[in-house]
Amino acid sequence: MSVVLPRPLTPHDTVPMGRVRHRLLLGVQWRDAVTQYPMTLPGGLSLHTWLESVGQRPCSQAFGAHGEGRVALRHEGRVARLLARALAQAEPVDDGNPANDADGRRLHLRVLGRRAGAGPDDGVAADPRWFVPRRLALPPVLADGSPPVTLDNLREAWLWPGAAYPLPSHATAIRGTVRRTVAPGRSEPVPWARVLVTRPGNGAPNVATEARLAHAHGDDRGEFLAVLGPSAVSGAALPAQLSVHLWVYLPPAAPGFDTQRPEDSLPLERASAARLDDVLRGTQVPPGYALQAVRALQLTLGRVHVVPEASLIFS
Repeated sequence: MSVVLPRPLTPHDTVPMGRVRHRLLLGVQWRDAVTQYPMTLPGGLSLHTWLESVGQRPCSQAFGAHGEGRVALRHEGRVARLLARALAQAEPVDDGNPANDADGRRLHLRVLGRRAGAGPDDGVAADPRWFVPRRLALPPVLADGSPPVTLDNLREAWLWPGAAYPLPSHATAIRGTVRRTVAPGRSEPVPWARVLVTRPGNGAPNVATEARLAHAHGDDRGEFLAVLGPSAVSGAALPAQLSVHLWVYLPPAAPGFDTQRPEDSLPLERASAARLDDVLRGTQVPPGYALQAVRALQLTLGRVHVVPEASLIFS
């Protein structure tokens, strides 16, 4: 008895279902750092994400919006040409590997919240302070000079509450304004400070060993809002008050701060090629920031604690 084996399939046996017209150079989904849900904004507000540069090569280009906090940048046009030049001139490879950590081919982008109809250059009057803007440097994954037809260039990034963030009822949170002494008896707000809330241990305060309860990003006016989640307390019986430590990280002093274009001084946070890391979460303090002396606080659960301004003045 003879057995007829099936003929191996070849490309001639396939039927084209579509054609790839472009490739994704970078896709980002912005998430609310408190809820970790995809970023949504109320009516009258919009999310602006745009490319600043390809490495050191300026390239101002808006990302396309795709709903649920997702934005995308195609590998086409000027962006593709600038990337090709960087490759052709053998600029440093910046692929998320610490051994190759340089600005050669990172994509520098900013994200801002704006009122409907306002653009990224419309100044502070258009900022609803729903969340704190961010500036990231992200390395694209490339194969032979082009992004692969995979999900390797998708990222998730978190946006942290701004001064006008809509807190849920009975939220436990800390508000304050970080200031720096600039002359005897005179202080100024510190833009873009970082704040960490921890649970005190049994010994002396130690930011490295204490349990982290909340993070916060300061805005251009030094204001921050740290929201504590359910993990801040444990057990069936809730305490009347909660003891916490408040740690503040100050950026280097920035001369010539422009109050009308504060986002120009945003720290550049350099992430890896991973889909999500501590830089993208916003929980890693940018390089050059200095830890200040701890502040001990007593919080009432279900209320917003406002730290006195004099308690947050640092030298």
